[in-house]
Parts: sequence; C-alpha cells; structure tokens
Amino acid sequence: MDHAEIRELVGLVTGFMLRNAEERDFWEKSVALTGILAWNDPAAVDAAGRWIDRAVATQNSDGNLNYADAADGLPGHIKTFTPTAPLTSSLAHPLLRYYQRTGNSAYLEAAELQMQALMATKRTSNGGFWSRGEGPELWIDMVYLMAPFLVLYGQIKDDPRYLDEAVLQHRAAVERLVDPFTGLTRHAWCEVPNHYPQSTFWARGNGWLIAVTVDLLETMGEHPARDFIAGTGLRTIRKMAEYQDRSGFFRHILDGPGSKKEASATLIYAYAVAKAVRLGLLDDGWLDSAWRAFRVVAGSVRPDGMVPGVAVPPGGPGVPFAWAPFGQGFFLLAAHELLGLAGGE
Repeated sequence: MDHAEIRELVGLVTGFMLRNAEERDFWEKSVALTGILAWNDPAAVDAAGRWIDRAVATQNSDGNLNYADAADGLPGHIKTFTPTAPLTSSLAHPLLRYYQRTGNSAYLEAAELQMQALMATKRTSNGGFWSRGEGPELWIDMVYLMAPFLVLYGQIKDDPRYLDEAVLQHRAAVERLVDPFTGLTRHAWCEVPNHYPQSTFWARGNGWLIAVTVDLLETMGEHPARDFIAGTGLRTIRKMAEYQDRSGFFRHILDGPGSKKEASATLIYAYAVAKAVRLGLLDDGWLDSAWRAFRVVAGSVRPDGMVPGVAVPPGGPGVPFAWAPFGQGFFLLAAHELLGLAGGE
C-alpha cells in the first residue's frame, strides 16, 4: 500500500465519518474532529465544524457539552452510566481549536462553561475527577478525553493552573490504574468499595494512556512532571509491543490469546508510536511496528470508508464489534503521523 493509496483511504474514512455522525456520539466524535483538523482539508473542516456548532447549541445548563445524558443497559461491564464533565470535556479540545481558527467568541464562552463544569466535578481521595456519576471511579480513557482540553485552555487563558490540573489528573489515574509489575493499565478503579470493576488489560485502555502521553508531551512544554509522564507512557508502549500479533493487530484483551483482534487499539498504537518517534522519545526502529499496525487495519477498510473491527463503548470484555467515530479518527491521526514521518503527508 503506497502513500497515494493511503491518502485515498483518508478521504474515504473522512467521508464515511461525515456521512454517519450521530448527535449522541459526542465524546466519540472528539477523536474524529481531531483527525479531520490534522489533515486540514477545508471542506471536511467546515463540515465537521457543524458538529461543534451543534455541541454548543445543545450545551446543558450545567455547562456540559452536547447530550450528557445517562445511559442504561450498556453492553459489557458498565450497566448504568451517568456522564460527568471529564467525558463531555472531550469535545472542548477541538472546540478550542475551532475557536483559534475562527475567533468565534461563542466557542470560547462554551469552553469556559465546560471548564467550570469540569472543575466542579467530584473527586476521589487522590484528586481524580469521578468518571461517572455512579462513582467514585477513575477510568483511564478520561485522562485522554480531558487532559488536552485542560492544557490548551490554560494556554489560551495564560493560566498555568490548568496544566497543573492536567498533570494531577494523569497522575491520579496512573496511581490507581497502572499495574506496577507490568506497566499496563486497567480500565476502571472504584474507590468505594475498593475494587477494579473490569480488571483485564484492555488494549484500547492502554491505547488511551499512550495517546495522552504523546499528546501531553507535545503540547505541555517544560514541567516537573514531564519525565513521569514520558516514563509511564513509554513503559506501556514497550510492554504493549510484546503483545503485537504477527499480523500487526493487537487483541482486544492484550494478553488474551483467544481474544479478537481489535482495530482501534491497533490504530492508537500506530499513532502513539509514530508521534513518539517524531518527538524523539523512541528511535526510528519502532516505525516498522507502527506501520505493521496501521497497514493491517488499512487493509480492512471497506469501500465506503468504514473502519471495521472496533470494540464499541464501553469497551472491556463482552462488547460487540462494529465501527465507531474514534476508530475513524485514529485512522486519520495514525495516517497523518506516519505519512508525515515518511514525507508523504
């Protein structure tokens, strides 16, 4: 698969996402928005901007963006889920990117309301924001979904407290969720009663951690926590690599030999490794592993641009496989990083 074919797939994957977005896919669309902004195709950026407009138009009275409603009867290990602001903050990062592009004051006002909601969220004993209303709980995905917003908001407002908060949230999650023996992360920790509702090493859960690692290190600048963030994330990348299948895929449960091969975690790995190489965190020898991950998923993309083989939310064992907006988004992000390194973007 050459670079021209990959760029053609990027167009197909983008088109599928734009045609099939649902309003209630609010947090899932955040990754798709980030991927679309990375490629910077004017027509796609304009079309996706309508998602941002709708997110602002449907912002709740409490400041949460876009349909932050409870969900019952989910598949997998989460039966009831009342979203908290870490989840709804996922849309606020691309919202601020659109603010930077347009200067639209309504976008900044919406981000300010979302930040108020985030900072008012209940906390666990170590300072982490509750990941659902049924908490106190921490979920590893929430760090990826809220930390970039905290950092960018702090930069726009010239207020370092928000970077410090992003660091605190990262450390709180790592402290409770990353296994000290392997460096791999579990999905969720419940403080009361103290247990792991889903304790396996879920591939996409580890993907969230390595993705936020490279994103934070790219944007946060100098901070005393840089070495901790880098060390934690790179340890997870190296341990994940041990479980990469010969095909290039990762299995839904990383160390489960009978678990299905899963596309979104495979794409996140390709993205995070490629960005880590670009940032000088890993050497070029890692690119073969990243390309194998990307190409095996690229080979499965359907003619209409759907990226199949994604474990649907809430993740963890027992969920069906289909497509999801974040799968589309991480395809775009991985392609952008890899082609950029190869001089083909």
